[in-house]
Amino acid sequence: MPFLSSTAYAATTQFRGNIGAMIVDADPVVKFVMLILFLFSVFSWGIVFQKWIRITRARSRGQRILDAISGSATLVDLLNEVKKAGDCPIARLFHEAQAELKRITAKSQVVPLSLMTNVENRIMSKTSQQTMELAHGIGFLASISNASPFIGLFGTVWGIMNAFREIGLRGTANLATVAPGISEALIATAAGLFVAIPAVLFYNYFTGLITQTSAQMEQFQIEFMNWVRRGSLHADK
Repeated sequence: MPFLSSTAYAATTQFRGNIGAMIVDADPVVKFVMLILFLFSVFSWGIVFQKWIRITRARSRGQRILDAISGSATLVDLLNEVKKAGDCPIARLFHEAQAELKRITAKSQVVPLSLMTNVENRIMSKTSQQTMELAHGIGFLASISNASPFIGLFGTVWGIMNAFREIGLRGTANLATVAPGISEALIATAAGLFVAIPAVLFYNYFTGLITQTSAQMEQFQIEFMNWVRRGSLHADK
């Protein structure tokens, strides 16, 4: 029977005390739980490093473009700054807006004020797309932070059940009989918390960074549209 075989496995192991040995000597179900938590940890840290590089790079490069716009740069200067900054969400917004301006000015060198809404709408649409791309994968960190403690708790409950079966088989309830099984089971809860705590911390941290990057893109929309309007009004004169 599965339960008896699991208990027999626990009975044949010898308690060695250190954490590594407790993981090795744990019940197969507890080991499977630990494997799941290990995979969750690998995935979550992979997301953390990827998002850390991408979001911090997007903020620093985007700020460089914003500084160029606020400095009333010419179109040539602004193009050079965008090229120097490299690929980032705000650079993509700029290219999207520039493409729309080219369509509008295909027949005239002046941008009609009535068509400014077209440019603004294109920037807004691209902003939403870029925000979603930045947030892609962040939800998995939230899922890991919510699920890991419960998965670890399941492993602990299973291990404690086996510890009580060990009591039944041996017919004694002294501490030496119960302690090995319970200590091995509690490793699963500790592992669940070890996976969940960094995941929830980085989820909140990246959510804040994405909010700041979205604010940068909104600032770009305002600054760029003001920059275009100044050029249009100057051309009208």
